[in-house]
Amino acid sequence: MTQKIDLNNLNKSTWETFTFEDIAQKISKTVKPDQAEVDIYIGLEHIDANDIHIRRKGVPADVKGGKLRCYPGDVIFGKRRAYQRKAAIVDFDGICSAHAFVFRANEEIIDSKLFPFFLHSDQFMHRMVDISVGGLSPTINWGDLKQQEFLLPPKEQQAKLAELLWAMDSVIEKELKFLEKLDITRDICESEYLLGKFVDLPKQKTKIGNIPLSWKIVELPKIAWFQEGPGLRNWQFKEEGIKVINVTNLVEGILDLSKTKRHVSWVEFNKTYKHFECCEGDIVIASSGNSYCKHAVIRQKDLPLMMNTSVIRFQPLEGVNYNFLNQFLKSKIFKRQIDILITGAAQPNFGPYHLNQILIPFPSKIETQEFIGNKLVFMDEKILELQTKISSSKALQKSLINQVF
Repeated sequence: MTQKIDLNNLNKSTWETFTFEDIAQKISKTVKPDQAEVDIYIGLEHIDANDIHIRRKGVPADVKGGKLRCYPGDVIFGKRRAYQRKAAIVDFDGICSAHAFVFRANEEIIDSKLFPFFLHSDQFMHRMVDISVGGLSPTINWGDLKQQEFLLPPKEQQAKLAELLWAMDSVIEKELKFLEKLDITRDICESEYLLGKFVDLPKQKTKIGNIPLSWKIVELPKIAWFQEGPGLRNWQFKEEGIKVINVTNLVEGILDLSKTKRHVSWVEFNKTYKHFECCEGDIVIASSGNSYCKHAVIRQKDLPLMMNTSVIRFQPLEGVNYNFLNQFLKSKIFKRQIDILITGAAQPNFGPYHLNQILIPFPSKIETQEFIGNKLVFMDEKILELQTKISSSKALQKSLINQVF
């Protein structure tokens, strides 16, 4: 029976210290993209922080200049801005950015299956940040890196440690694949539900195009009240007062006020801006910049709060189900209409003028609205549960890596 490893009580008395040039070989073969005879290019933008897998790829035609050749089993490590913690395994023949190192494990010193996890340990990453040189774009020099010393377990332990860490990685990958499928299913359901394909349809043919005859096509102002934030100027912002929502506070479907430093004094707010005060349940959407159409809901713990310009809040009118409206405003159907209306603008920017032209397939029965809203909310909750589980799994994986190294 294979002896289990107790990570909480690792005996490191038999471990040995090696320089990095003993641990890994730096692959330095360079090639021009048009002469590489490969189909894959990996830039640092294709590698995610704290992830040993490459999930996006480019092609050689995307880039110019000399690039590094890489082969299956190699590891691409971002030598520029090492604090971004980018190191990923190659499983293809390709080329990669010259702002990276290509490493190949020395199998006599470290198991190649353990090597990628070693590179993601805090011990290694922190050392890389420490030896980086330069101001705006700190970079690691190979001359400094190759001399760094690291403590490694004996080879007979490494295979067991690698097996443990890869088992944890397998759990995360399964969860990520399930999340991908769930996201796809949710997108399909959003499109179908909001167009009435799966609901409110009698057996006989009662549709105009894809919309049930019992539904109406209405303008957004017929089902929702909305208000754009005032045009505040920098001199109006204070260190204390009522918090102000900016587009930067809208992050991945949530309202993040943790770093909000912009306030309007209570005196000025009560005198001029009281009618821009947010309420619990307000649906808020960014209307300009890279964050346009990002969406969140105001919670009780966020209050008191007011909007800045480029943030619009919504409330359902009488006879409109809250969840149905909320799901429409976060839908691709809504965003596609916005994109069409603002085509040609120097940067994404919309306001009440554009919102007045938004059309929505609207079921007159409140029961149908509730059904659609509740179904999509249920799927959102399941996605959030899985995202939380994945975050916990990744935290455990990181903890295991740091217990080993």
